[in-house]
Amino acid sequence: MAGKDWYEAFSQNMNPIFTKKDFENYKKGVLKDLKYYEKYIPKGSKILDVGCGLGCEAIPLSSLGYKVIGVDNDKRVVEAANQNSKNFGGDVQIIEGDIFNLDELFDKDSFDACISGGVLEHFKKEDVRKLVDLQLKLAPLVIANMPVKTKKSMKAYGFTESNALNNLDNNGIYRNFWSEDEWVNKVLKDYNIVEHFVKPCDPSIGNFDVVYLFIKRKVVLSKE
Repeated sequence: MAGKDWYEAFSQNMNPIFTKKDFENYKKGVLKDLKYYEKYIPKGSKILDVGCGLGCEAIPLSSLGYKVIGVDNDKRVVEAANQNSKNFGGDVQIIEGDIFNLDELFDKDSFDACISGGVLEHFKKEDVRKLVDLQLKLAPLVIANMPVKTKKSMKAYGFTESNALNNLDNNGIYRNFWSEDEWVNKVLKDYNIVEHFVKPCDPSIGNFDVVYLFIKRKVVLSKE
């Protein structure tokens, strides 16, 4: 993932600066998932969107009553996201930063939840676990969604069973295609995953399947 020009990658498939139609489409997608968010984090909660990109999720969430901070490591992406926030957002701020240094950017328990969409699959297993650990320091709940290994997803990203081993999709981006079972029982084995499921991605984002993971911080009982 390092060194990839994300602004150019986003620009190939979407408008970096949202049109009104773009924003309404992204908001409709977020509204479809709102029941999952509200089950764990009520409106008014403070959310960190890790690797927020152009703000497709952060900005609609902010307009729906959440207090959102987004962080991304690409300066041009951050600039575009802040413009999108200015045009369409509510209580949202987008900052530039390395998601592997989240604990240097924010204090412990700064948020009610950390979320990410289409981020974790770009890293190897050990780095995925490091990112989840960092987020669980900042919030008691992590909600992550990413493309999952299904026939639809493989086709959407130009993978076959034979070429998937090189982990490069049709845009030359490093991407792991793990199944739901692999995410839950291998990559994030021993984490407190309280809910997980697979559903089709909203058409405003793409034509693939995503896995949702809801991970709670483990409660450590003190010895008396």
